[in-house]
Amino acid sequence: MAKGTHQRVKLHILLIGILLVAFNSYWCLMGTEVWHSTQLTIASLFFNAVFTLLVFVLLNLLFQKFIPKLAMSAADLQTIYVMVVMVSTLSGHTMMGYLIPVLAHTFQFATPENEWLSLFGNNLPDWIAVKNPRILDGFYNGDSSLYNPDTFNAWISPVLAWSAFVIALWLTLLSVTVFLRKQWTENERLNYPIVQLPLALTTNPKRFFSSPWMWLGFAIAGSAELLNGLSFLFPDIPSLPIRNKTLGQFSSKPWSAMGPIHISFYPFSIGLMFFTPLDLSFSCWFFWLLSRIQLILTDMMGARNIYGLEQQTGAWIAFGCIPLWMGRRYYGGIIRKVFGMGPKNNQTLPDDSREPMRYRTATGLFVVGLLFLFFFCYQMGMTFWAISLFFILYFPMIIGITRIRAEIGPPLHQLILVDPGRTMVLGLGTRRLGLGNLTGLTFLYPFVRCFRAHPTPSELEAFRLAERSRIGYRQLLIGMILAIVCGIVITFWAYLHVLYDMGAGSKARGWIVYMGWETFNRLQTWLVNPRETALPELGVIGSSFLFTVFLMIMKTRFLWWPLHPGGYVLISGTGMGRLWFTIFLSWLAKAAILKIGGVKLYRQAVPFFLGLILGDYTLGCVWSLIGLVFKIPTYIVWH
Repeated sequence: MAKGTHQRVKLHILLIGILLVAFNSYWCLMGTEVWHSTQLTIASLFFNAVFTLLVFVLLNLLFQKFIPKLAMSAADLQTIYVMVVMVSTLSGHTMMGYLIPVLAHTFQFATPENEWLSLFGNNLPDWIAVKNPRILDGFYNGDSSLYNPDTFNAWISPVLAWSAFVIALWLTLLSVTVFLRKQWTENERLNYPIVQLPLALTTNPKRFFSSPWMWLGFAIAGSAELLNGLSFLFPDIPSLPIRNKTLGQFSSKPWSAMGPIHISFYPFSIGLMFFTPLDLSFSCWFFWLLSRIQLILTDMMGARNIYGLEQQTGAWIAFGCIPLWMGRRYYGGIIRKVFGMGPKNNQTLPDDSREPMRYRTATGLFVVGLLFLFFFCYQMGMTFWAISLFFILYFPMIIGITRIRAEIGPPLHQLILVDPGRTMVLGLGTRRLGLGNLTGLTFLYPFVRCFRAHPTPSELEAFRLAERSRIGYRQLLIGMILAIVCGIVITFWAYLHVLYDMGAGSKARGWIVYMGWETFNRLQTWLVNPRETALPELGVIGSSFLFTVFLMIMKTRFLWWPLHPGGYVLISGTGMGRLWFTIFLSWLAKAAILKIGGVKLYRQAVPFFLGLILGDYTLGCVWSLIGLVFKIPTYIVWH
């Protein structure tokens, strides 16, 4: 590691990365918000990033054989991959697909009936959104151009302001991962299942591609998605029902309270969960079954609401706080080191000489970034106490998500409608928050609406790649920062350029118009129908928080305890319900393999499950790119 730390930064690799940032930004836009095909960035392991890496690994094998001078190292390939990952956290459906409508929707759809202008629109700062409906007509209806002087000038202030906000937030979160890295990676030795495929592709690709078991897994997954893709274009061709197959629903009470039972056979989900420890994957599908039982019991008692969103809120906040408590001595050592204090109780202070950046540098980045975020939110009209409360709720949630990715590596993590703004309204009511805070929370909504494609787990996984490959962090870190800074500007440009041509409400088939309605209808409801403190909901949040803590205490104190809180956290609320069967299949396969052949057979099986992921991802991206080239919707491998 020490040797790799001083690795030379290759400018041509960074340039290639920036070009790929631009292409992938455009690809994510067209694939999700225009043609609404496979959602490339909703899964924890991004489809487009894996496919881009695959292409460059194959090219590199050709370079190694025929033009050795052009061959790239593992560090180069991983830098390119990480840069694509970082722009994917910006350009996909779950960030820019939510942010753009917030900047455009209000003044296009404000009417005397909905009273948006009098309720909140007239109080918005000029730089926060585009206010001229004439400018917005082209955005929603198409057949227009961004480069009309009036149109271009109207977007300059919002684009620059929100680009600065995104850069500050992403870099602030990057500093958080620096503090977490050593404790989770070296001290607790977490598994990081998400990096297994990128690691296999970059560290020893010849061995990877020479495995017949990998090609078997690839063929099974790829054949299924090839057939389904052809069936989408040519309906006479039969398809394989591997997505959200409904088994049925009970018609009599109380069993009908469970709702319909869905199963899926997503190959990539089976492949990813194979790398999850058995107790964790068991907990995931077990808690799904338990949630069905909860619905039945609730119905038997005459209740109609299990407060799923509130359960999820409490669980995620707890799951983010737990690792901070478990690593409190290490984090305390970081604080003492940053402030130049001596060790406590004869404990040595953490060594940051091999970290991505020194702890004092990371602390400075965190403080400056957070101050800018506070200043930005204050200029939106929020009060300092409300901004503080927002981030007090926000940071445990993102730490919980990062922990879930590092420990379990689920195919999906989502917290739809479980955002700090909603929780603040439940706890304080709308009157205490007031117009300025409610409006500010609405404009922050795109960053917390579902937490999919969140940058923090991806940033930490990038460091894990570097640590496993012993390549050093310098080039990787520079590539990440370049991808963030260049990526947000390129993404804004791509969205505006394309949508002024095609129309967000015309030819584009994505969710941009819907997300605008969802965001501002919620604000309208808060203002028109004020809410008081919701005590029952707060009680459920508190109970779920304590239950999650209880599960962790039992898991750490008693070896025989089979349930991990991560399973409860993922399945509660709007979690991974539709993936429960793929999780079960993966758990069953891994348990059987370990039972029959032990660790040796498990290692032999690894390429097969990596092949399942790669085959699914490759065909999914091929269909997406076909749609991009021929300008048509194509088969949705994953949504």
